[in-house]
Amino acid sequence: MRVVDNKFLTKRESDILLLILHGKNKREIADDLCISVSTVKTITENIYRKCNVHNKVELVVFLIKNNLVVLEDNSF
Repeated sequence: MRVVDNKFLTKRESDILLLILHGKNKREIADDLCISVSTVKTITENIYRKCNVHNKVELVVFLIKNNLVVLEDNSF
């Protein structure tokens, strides 16, 4: 899976977005990126704000509707 259009997200936001889309929780994302859970929470809130969504389901729908992610072979 990859983010197609990254003009509105920072590199860190894109990194976290991909981990969210792979089903990781905030603790797992924090461990993977060697950052705090509170940092993950803040960045996730920024992603939601930029996409004008309130939860993961709305985020996925937004990304799909706007063709902002591409599912690649063996993505999951």
